[in-house]
Amino acid sequence: MSDKHKRVLDALELREPDRVPVMDLMNEFSTSNAILGKKSNPLGRLLQDERTSRIMDRLLALPGSARLTDRELERFTHLGAAAAVRMDYDAAWLSCFPVLRFRDSRVMNDIFGRLCDVSVDAAGNLANPIYREGLIKTPADWDAWPKRDIFRLPEKVNRVFHEVQAEFGDRLFIFAFANYGLFENTWQPMGFERFAVAARKEKGFLRRVIRFYADLHCMLMEAVADAGVPGFVHTDDLAYKSGPMLSPRLIEELFGDHYRRITETAHGLGLKIIMHSCGNTTSLLENFVSWGFDALHPLEPTAGVDLASVKREVGDRVCLIGNLDITHILVDATREEVFDAVRQAIRAAGEGGGFILAPDHSHPDISVERLRWMVEAAHEYGTYPLRLQPEVAGESRG
Repeated sequence: MSDKHKRVLDALELREPDRVPVMDLMNEFSTSNAILGKKSNPLGRLLQDERTSRIMDRLLALPGSARLTDRELERFTHLGAAAAVRMDYDAAWLSCFPVLRFRDSRVMNDIFGRLCDVSVDAAGNLANPIYREGLIKTPADWDAWPKRDIFRLPEKVNRVFHEVQAEFGDRLFIFAFANYGLFENTWQPMGFERFAVAARKEKGFLRRVIRFYADLHCMLMEAVADAGVPGFVHTDDLAYKSGPMLSPRLIEELFGDHYRRITETAHGLGLKIIMHSCGNTTSLLENFVSWGFDALHPLEPTAGVDLASVKREVGDRVCLIGNLDITHILVDATREEVFDAVRQAIRAAGEGGGFILAPDHSHPDISVERLRWMVEAAHEYGTYPLRLQPEVAGESRG
């Protein structure tokens, strides 16, 4: 076992490692390219340009055009792994998500039923598509929705992660991301208003959909484990910045047993599994623990989540991952501010182990220089035993 794998496993299993591990988070094309010194792929600019977009519209209408998108998304997985190794991260959340299908140069849908606007970042790279609406409104729509590409997803994920694990797995603890979470994949393909009606009047229909995606998650974890990857990420944004999108009681009623099945399956396969859930999730912490997740991310600071409070409440039962701000600290902060943010995070959650430092989210404008400062600061302040004094009012930072 490599030092990095042991370091990450120690943190996940709530032991003190030699130092606080640092984790990469879903590198964007722009970030990976900047780290590796690569140029942007021209696809995004071809889609945006008025003249070339008309040509792309015709090409994207041809049979087999989905292979273009799949290859680009598979390239994203390899780029992210190479960039994480170059940055000397201990762990990385790597996405293999070949689920998008262009309708034309402006609009795409995914294989689950979301309709999205194509998004291109300032460097001309494809960025995360912008959700518009769901395409599955009724049980009849669900029954009629073509699912062949969904059934093929585990095979694609297995193949790509076999390649990535073979090339990078000895230098990086890989967490695979391969599907939206149960809640997201239930409400987004139908829209939230339609979901809310179904949650009151059509729970049988919702349970069919949830069970389908729980089955898919278990198959994807089988595919990832077969590839030798040691970790898996379940992403399910269950909260707004103000609190949960549904009552904790309803979340437990609809999804709780399925989350437990997912974590039990992961552990049976030898995988460590992260729950990524944005927003203010403090009222759901006990749920996350009871569902059996090994780690929680992002513990979003801009949503009012206090890392030290979370550590006190559940830090003896689940590993915490996060929670460096990506609105300022990792975008345009000074070096001193980045170092201070890292020191504060380690002080809040690092004592006794069970903490992995990471950005709280990802977007194309994150600064590579500030990511390097994050790693440097973690190495400076994160060696165990920690020697950080408790923060006091008026403390000088520098």
